[in-house]
Amino acid sequence: MAAPGGPPDEVLGSPSEPPSSNPSSGASPLSQTSTVTLGDPGLPPEEGLASPELLSLEENSENYESSHLASATSVPERDSPGHWRQLEQWVADLQAEVASLRGHKDRCERAMLSLLREMLQLRACGQLQDAELKRLQQDVRQAVQAPDKEVLEVSPRRQRLLCARLVEVREALTQIRRKQVLQDSERKDAEQEASLRWLAGKLEQEEQLREAACSALQKSQDEASRRVDREVARMQAQVTKLGEEMSLRFLKREAKLCSFLQKSFLALEKRMKASESTRLKAESSLRGELDSRCQRLQDLAEERAQALQGQQEVGSSGATPAQQQEECRLLEQCRDLDQAVIQLTNFVHQNQVSLNRILLAKQEAWDSKGQAEESRAGELAAYVQESLAAMQLAGELAQREAHGALQLLREKSQALEESLAELGKQVKDLSDHFVALSWRLDLQEQMLRLRLSEAKREWEGLEQKSLEGLVQCRKEVEAHLREVWERVDSLPRQIEAVSDKCVLRKSDSDLRISAEGKAREFDFEAMRQELAAVLSSVQLLKEGNPGRKIAEIQGQLATNQIMKLETSIQDNRTIQNLKFNTETRLVRGALCPPHPEAPGGSRPLTPAGPAPTSGLPHIPVSARLAPAGSPAR
Repeated sequence: MAAPGGPPDEVLGSPSEPPSSNPSSGASPLSQTSTVTLGDPGLPPEEGLASPELLSLEENSENYESSHLASATSVPERDSPGHWRQLEQWVADLQAEVASLRGHKDRCERAMLSLLREMLQLRACGQLQDAELKRLQQDVRQAVQAPDKEVLEVSPRRQRLLCARLVEVREALTQIRRKQVLQDSERKDAEQEASLRWLAGKLEQEEQLREAACSALQKSQDEASRRVDREVARMQAQVTKLGEEMSLRFLKREAKLCSFLQKSFLALEKRMKASESTRLKAESSLRGELDSRCQRLQDLAEERAQALQGQQEVGSSGATPAQQQEECRLLEQCRDLDQAVIQLTNFVHQNQVSLNRILLAKQEAWDSKGQAEESRAGELAAYVQESLAAMQLAGELAQREAHGALQLLREKSQALEESLAELGKQVKDLSDHFVALSWRLDLQEQMLRLRLSEAKREWEGLEQKSLEGLVQCRKEVEAHLREVWERVDSLPRQIEAVSDKCVLRKSDSDLRISAEGKAREFDFEAMRQELAAVLSSVQLLKEGNPGRKIAEIQGQLATNQIMKLETSIQDNRTIQNLKFNTETRLVRGALCPPHPEAPGGSRPLTPAGPAPTSGLPHIPVSARLAPAGSPAR
């Protein structure tokens, strides 16, 4: 048994019994409240309060608190997988702590049962001591009722010394037992109080650790939710900023493209206007020149026509061949002038056609260049549109991904909040159950103290009664001893009568044994003669009888029967001799009883009930010697 100040694991021990249920069973351990009765003696021994599982519970709680405090200082990002793994690890640690608390509750209940078992053991110890006291009383009665011949060899002085020594030993033994019982009860009370105090301290410590873990987990959850909100706001701001930057970039590109197109169109328009003005100037100059030449030619032709008319008028009046020649020459010049005018008109017309062709080619070139610029502008606009559509699609995809991640984070946070609520509910149930368990422990402690006080009072009353009974038995034994000493004088006459009866019985048994031996020897001789005759007949059968095998078998059977008969005769003789020797020793022991041993080696004559008033018991020697056989050799 452990000392009162020892640790609780030495106080209550650890009897082995497999647990009745595990945390993974169907019913919750919180609902399985076991009602323990103090008077139930059939409860099995349970495990003690301090066990390796409790030590592992303390280590787990300390490790969890340290890891939680270490991780609370550096919490990763909310959307990182390490943070979720850490949260899942926290939840698993909390579940393990809840399971360990349930196991601790079971161990507390088993410790209560072990306390009840110890009380029952105390009660059983008291019952054993009562049984031992009753056995001592029976031994005293048997010693008083034993043959009175043992008392003949004991002197009165030695008997008084033995009685005094017996009383002293009994008193010393009673005092030692009383002190031992008191020490055991005090030690057990102290151990139970220490274990209960330790259990209460552990329960308070576990409650504080659980509250600290729950508060830390709640803080981490709040911090994680705030981080999630900040991250979502940051992502939304980034998406908005990215959309604004892309729209601003597209607007800048569009403005640059529009300005470039506008500049190119203006330059083209200026070039076309310049070419048109140059063409108009060239046409006007050519037309002016042609008009001036035509006017001069026309003036010249009119002058010549007037001159010709004048000459014709003059010639008609009196033309000469020289004039006619001059007129012919003028006509030829007019024709030449007409041809020159025609050629000049053709040249002007050709120049006009070539100029128109050049202008048309330039216009077509400018048109093709404008179309190329327009196609390039269209391609650039299409590229810009595609880029804008791609950026919008990318923005929508990023927004969808952010929305999906936000939704996933919200679902995870909601699941974590639900698990935290469930854990909080379980912790609350455990705290309520621990409060009820502490109340039950206090009640059990009070009931145990009451039972121990009642057991002490009952034990003291039983001890007082046993002492009174022993004193009364001692008085009765002294009275019985006086009666025995009064009856000692009649013992010699009874011994002589018994010895005479023994001599008569011995002579009678000797005669019977001798007669029976002679009769058995005669029977044995006759059996041998019959055996010889059977053997001779068997020999004859062997020589000439065809049923030889049958005769041999019969001879073997007869031989076996004879051998069995001899063996039974020898065994009977041995049994008869043993019986005779035993009866002889009994008779000699009854006539000459052995001397009693020393007080330390003999059975003490403890006082018992009232002594019988009849004489010594009569030994039926004749009844025991009736079936005697042959005399002992």
